[in-house]
Amino acid sequence: MAVGPAQRASYANDHHTKIPFETAPRHLAGPGDPRHVTHALLAAGWTLTSAPGDPRIALTGPDEARHQMVIDPFASGSWWRIRSVDWTWYASFDRMVPAEIIAGFTDRLLEGPRRGDAGPWERMEAAGWTVDRHPDGAGQAHSPDPHPILVELRPISGDVPDRLAWRIQADPEHGGPPIWGTWISGSVPDHLMAGLVEQLVSTAPVLRGMHDLDHYGARQNPSPLTSEQAVEAHFTRIDAARARARSRRRTRLTAHLPTPAAALPSRASSRAPRP
Repeated sequence: MAVGPAQRASYANDHHTKIPFETAPRHLAGPGDPRHVTHALLAAGWTLTSAPGDPRIALTGPDEARHQMVIDPFASGSWWRIRSVDWTWYASFDRMVPAEIIAGFTDRLLEGPRRGDAGPWERMEAAGWTVDRHPDGAGQAHSPDPHPILVELRPISGDVPDRLAWRIQADPEHGGPPIWGTWISGSVPDHLMAGLVEQLVSTAPVLRGMHDLDHYGARQNPSPLTSEQAVEAHFTRIDAARARARSRRRTRLTAHLPTPAAALPSRASSRAPRP
């Protein structure tokens, strides 16, 4: 299902009156527009499978529907739920998790692994985070930001110590309940976690509207982009997602085509030469 003219017009109408401001640090910027995630998935061939009129948004991926995503505004905890259809892994994100960080995870569902991709722990270490890895495969990392982020890979329960799950939470500077949290369990592919952490550790600001109140103490500075340019940047992103998906489908199709048989010699060339 592509992002059609009506969906593009709706997005542009929602953003054309917003004055874009660069907002940092990104993990305190608030959720932003969920279409940063959903439009890219739709452009890459995902299908809207929720019932018309249902405020819950359900999307199902192509390629034998291997992945599903639900955005549930009725949920008391995590609004975003993403899983493989065989339940080998499951990810959930609270409402306040910025869409750009969630997109680090979902974009890699579309792109697949990258050659020479660094793992999540290596990315955090390279960004100056304090990383403590344990011999059993578990570990934890702390961000250097005054509003700390905690990343843990820990056993789900003491009864099954080899079953690990990722827990990520952003905490207030002076203590208190977490600002937001993420829970990812099961055999989640490494490249999905690498994409998530890549966005999590980034110090680049994200765009939000001027005086956007749905953030947690983030700093806002005027962006050099106009509202029209910010909207166009979104459309460029989803067009790139569609182009990458088409390229991957062509590559898979070519890989499954039968190998052409060796060309047979022509009648003329197969005749015996005259004495």
